[in-house]
Amino acid sequence: MKESLKEMDFTTLRNNFDQICDEINKGNETVTLTLKSGRKVFIMSEENYDNISRYVIDNNSVNVLH
Repeated sequence: MKESLKEMDFTTLRNNFDQICDEINKGNETVTLTLKSGRKVFIMSEENYDNISRYVIDNNSVNVLH
């Protein structure tokens, strides 16, 4: 089954969080939320936690925290 990404704004995520999490856990869809900084937050089903490394992206920003 192919996984899809669905972009969502913060207000929609906040107002429908439980429903969205239920839909994510029942299906094979990942929701992404883009922050003001440009970073993305991924919300994925629990069964995909083992595959989370494919979502890790190197940070090339000059503002990297050490």
